[in-house]
Amino acid sequence: MSDLSIEVVDLTKRYKIYKRPVDRIIDWLCPFSRKYYSDFWALRNISFTIQKGSALGIIGANGAGKSTLLKIISGTAIPTSGYAKVSGRVAALLELGMGFHSELTGRQNIKLNGRLLGLTQKELEEKTPEIIDFSELGDFIDQPLRTYSSGMYVRLGFSIVASVEPEILIIDEALSVGDVHFQQKCIRRIREIHENGATLVFVSHDPGAVTLLCKEAILLDEGEVVSRGIPDEILDHYNALITQKSAKDAIFHIKRIPHSGQLSPMRHSGNFMAIILEAGLVSDKGSRITAVVAGQRVSIYVKVFFVGEVANPTIGFVIKDRLGSEIFGTNTYMLGQELGVFSAGETLEVHFPCDFNIGIGEYTLTAAAHTLDYHFYECFDWADKIFTFSVIASTDFKFIGTAKLYPGISCRKLQTTPTEARTLIETLFKDAPSCITMAPADMKFLCKGWYQSEPTSEGYFRWTDKEFAFFLNVKGSKMGMELACPRPDIKDSPTKGRVTIQGKQVADFTVNSGEPRTIQFPLPEEHQNRISLFSICLDRSWKPSNYFESQDERELGIIVRKIWTE
Repeated sequence: MSDLSIEVVDLTKRYKIYKRPVDRIIDWLCPFSRKYYSDFWALRNISFTIQKGSALGIIGANGAGKSTLLKIISGTAIPTSGYAKVSGRVAALLELGMGFHSELTGRQNIKLNGRLLGLTQKELEEKTPEIIDFSELGDFIDQPLRTYSSGMYVRLGFSIVASVEPEILIIDEALSVGDVHFQQKCIRRIREIHENGATLVFVSHDPGAVTLLCKEAILLDEGEVVSRGIPDEILDHYNALITQKSAKDAIFHIKRIPHSGQLSPMRHSGNFMAIILEAGLVSDKGSRITAVVAGQRVSIYVKVFFVGEVANPTIGFVIKDRLGSEIFGTNTYMLGQELGVFSAGETLEVHFPCDFNIGIGEYTLTAAAHTLDYHFYECFDWADKIFTFSVIASTDFKFIGTAKLYPGISCRKLQTTPTEARTLIETLFKDAPSCITMAPADMKFLCKGWYQSEPTSEGYFRWTDKEFAFFLNVKGSKMGMELACPRPDIKDSPTKGRVTIQGKQVADFTVNSGEPRTIQFPLPEEHQNRISLFSICLDRSWKPSNYFESQDERELGIIVRKIWTE
C-alpha cells in the first residue's frame, strides 16, 4: 500500500482568454479556424508528492496558481495535461461560497454539502446539530444564504468541512475572511483533524498560521514550484519574491551569500549595489550581545558595504517573533535622517539606540538597505533574519504584549581600505564569469539598470536603463559588447555611453543603429585577472510609448546581447 496521500505529476493547466464573448462562440463552432484567444498558463509542469499524515503549506503571491492547484487536487477542475492522484476522502474549503446555493437556508445547505462530501443521511442527522453549534450562526441557520455576510459564509463552510473527518483536508485562504475568534477556533479544529492522522494542505498569506500548522511548505510563482522546504525558509524566499515583484522589471537577486568573515549565511535579496555585512545588538558598554533584559538600553546596529556609488541610502531593520510576525521596524528615512552619498568600497555602520521594551521570547532581526521609506522601491539588500536573539524577564518590571520602542539614531562612516573592498568583492562575486550572455542564469551578476531577459531564435537579450552595471571576471586585455538601440530616430540622434570600472572612466562609445553591432575597447592592466564592477551611463533614455502605439512606459536605454572580455 502506498504511503502517499497526494501525487502530482507534470501538472499543467491552461486557460483560454477571449477578448470578446462572441469569440468564445466562434472558437467553439469553428475549432479549426484561426486562433480567437490567448493562452494563460496557470500551472506549468508541476510535480510533487505529499506523504500521508503530513501537513504541507502552499505559499505564493496572488496569481501564482495556488487556487488552481487546489481545485485540481480536490477534483473541481480538470488539468490540461499531467495528473493529480489522491488517495483518501477529501474535504476542501476553497473559494468563498463554492458548493452553496444562495436561495437555500443554512440548514438546507448543510444537507446538500454533506451529501456531496459523502455523508450518509444517518450521519447527516447526527452531525447537523454539531455543525450548527460550531458555526455559531444561531437563528440565521434557517435563513437563505443570500442574507449571509462573507464571515457567515466561512463559518458555515468550515463547520461542514470540519465535521466530515476527512483523510485529506484542503483549506484555501477563505479563513482570512472570518473574525479573530472564529479563526482561532478553526485553527484549533484543523490541528485536531491533523493530529488524528489526516493529511493537511493549507494555503495562507499568514506566516504565523503556516508556521504553526505546517512542517513543510511549497513556494509557487507564476504557475511553477520555485522551492520546497521548512516553512521558515520558504516564507523568507516568498518575502524576497514579493519585493522583487514590487521592483517591477528591475534586475533583482535572491541568493544565499556564503559565510566569509563578517558575512551572514542568511538569505539576501536585492540588486546588491550595497551589501548588509552584519547586524545585531550592542549593549550600552559597547559589547555584542545575543540576550537582552526586557527594558534594557541597547543599540541595534546595521553594517553596510557599498559595492557601487549610492546617494542617500535608507538603512533599517525589522524585529520578528518566532512565528514571523513583525513586532517593530523603522529606518533612517522614517526617522528623518539623510545619510549622504557613498562611494564604491565605503562601509557604513548605523546604530539605533533604544529601550528594549519587548516581551519575553525568541526573536530575529531583518536588516535592509534601500531607497525611500520601504524596500519595495529600489532594494539594495534585504537580509532576512540575519540575527537571532532572546529577550529575558526583568526583575523590576514585567509585562506582556508586543513592542513599544522609541529609538534614536546615530551614524558613523567606517574606513575601508582598497584591499578590504577588493577582498569583499572577490568573496561576494567569486563565481562571476568572463562572458555574460543575458540568459536568466546570468542575472546574479547584473546590478542596477537591467530588465528581465527576453528570448529570441539567436539567444537572449536584455533592455537596459539609462544607467546599468554588472560584474565581470576580466580575462584578457579588452572588453566587447554586442548591443543595439531600435529607437526610430537613433540614426539622427545617436545614444552615447560612458564606461567606468570601480568609478574610473575607461572608455566611451556611440550607438547609432537599431541592428546589433559589436564594440570593443582596451582595459587597464590593473583590472585584468580580477573581478570588477563595470558601470555604464548613457546620455539619454526613451519610452516606447512616445514613438509607438504601445502601453510600454519603461525608461529604456539600449539592447545588450552579450558582454565579454578577451
